[in-house]
Amino acid sequence: MKFSTALTISSIASVAIAAPRGDHHSDVHFDKRGMVTVTQYVNENGAVIIPGAGASASETSSVAVATATLAGASTASSKTTTTLSPSASTGVSSSSSSSGDYSGDLTGSSTGSKFEDGTIACSSFPSGSGVISLDWLGLSGWSSIQDSDGNSVTSCEDGSYCSYACQAGMSKTQWPSSQPDSGASLGGLVCKDGYLFRTNTDTDYLCGWGEGTASASNSNSNGGIALCRTDYPGSEAMVVPTWLESGSSSKQISVVNEETYYQWEGKQTSAQYYVNNAGVSVEDGCIWGSSGSDVGNWAPLVLGAGSADGITYLSLIPNPNNEDATSANFNVKIVATDGSTVSGDCSFENGEFSTDGGCTVSVTSGSAEFQFY
Repeated sequence: MKFSTALTISSIASVAIAAPRGDHHSDVHFDKRGMVTVTQYVNENGAVIIPGAGASASETSSVAVATATLAGASTASSKTTTTLSPSASTGVSSSSSSSGDYSGDLTGSSTGSKFEDGTIACSSFPSGSGVISLDWLGLSGWSSIQDSDGNSVTSCEDGSYCSYACQAGMSKTQWPSSQPDSGASLGGLVCKDGYLFRTNTDTDYLCGWGEGTASASNSNSNGGIALCRTDYPGSEAMVVPTWLESGSSSKQISVVNEETYYQWEGKQTSAQYYVNNAGVSVEDGCIWGSSGSDVGNWAPLVLGAGSADGITYLSLIPNPNNEDATSANFNVKIVATDGSTVSGDCSFENGEFSTDGGCTVSVTSGSAEFQFY
């Protein structure tokens, strides 16, 4: 494996490192946080640069990605498309309950069945083909439900946007091109005349595989670790689970292609995972937490993952909601897999980052792994 130290993350005065604010919680449902995760690139001098679509790997290999949150603006986001690899084997089924298995039904690069508009009632949940049910949220399996203005509601009914979670390594493919003027994000299927319809008809599948360039493993003796991805576009609550059993095989991290994935007001976005302490279950950790709880949006650490111009960027990011990073009962480092090339060094050990303010690596060939220990 090869390493380079050319990467840097800088703090930018106009933005804050990615994490929802803790004061936007509702006892009934998830409220919008008025903040949104976007991606900016900075050079080693701290200047913000956005590599063009034609930038070469050599031009971008020394560029770090800083995932940050910007205050929601008042304009609607631009039209979005997705070229996530479609999730061919099992069908999309209608169900109102789940086995509670978060691993999903797809393996390798299998895709599942095409989703057929207007065939599944809004009162049912379309599990299968990568879609997993989040029963502990009390939303009939959905990750969030919103009205057309982005406000949270509690049931998938006519006019609602019903967001869903995909298994580890996959991302939902559905969100409307027309987004609220408030800067809130909408994601998922739309309920019309009692049935579910796609909001992005450019793809027939509800889940798509990421770039396949990152994974996560856990050898921590304190127990399993719940990685909780934000439901984005959607409520932005950290409820989409990847469960790392201690000592078990690694799980894929979804590395989204930022050039074709959801864009917020024309700005690229990446995948964000909140890391709960080892021993905290998915049901207890993949929620909107409360102050001082060390779970959900108060978890000790955030992971970032995205890809642009053929380069994968992986980050360990402080959670500003949790100022006491020493509360973490785990360590983690980003390591190149055999035969891969990773630029930069990034770790979180004994409550401290290898670089002040978080760190990022770029994967220029092959893949890398978040190794928890």
